[in-house]
Amino acid sequence: MNTTKIICTLIYVAFIAVTLVMVGDVAQYIDMPAIIVVVALGVLFAMAEKGEDGIVQKFGNGAVRAGWLGSIIGIIAIFGGEGFAEGDMSKIGMALAVCSLTVFYGYFLKFGAMILD
Repeated sequence: MNTTKIICTLIYVAFIAVTLVMVGDVAQYIDMPAIIVVVALGVLFAMAEKGEDGIVQKFGNGAVRAGWLGSIIGIIAIFGGEGFAEGDMSKIGMALAVCSLTVFYGYFLKFGAMILD
C-alpha cells in the first residue's frame, strides 16, 4: 500500500463525509448495529475467502455481500413487524434504516477497498 492510495482513500472518506453533512443530519447515517454487521461479516468473509485477491479486496467484497444480507434482514423486519400492518411509519423507521444503511456501508467500504487495493 503506497502513500498515494492512502491519500486518495482519505479524500474519498472526506468527500463522502462532506456530502452527508450537506444533505442532512449526519446522525441519520449512523447505525451501530448495521455497521457492526457489515464490518464483522466483511472481516469473516476476507478471512475465509480463498483466491488471488488481496485481503483488502476480499474484505470489500464481503462488505457488499454483508450489506445486501443486512438489507434482506431489514426487509423482513419491515414486513414482519406490526408497524407495516398498521401503516405506522414510526414503528418501521428503524427497519427501513437497517435496510438502507447496510447496503450503503457495504458499498462505502467496497469503494474504499478498491482504492486501497
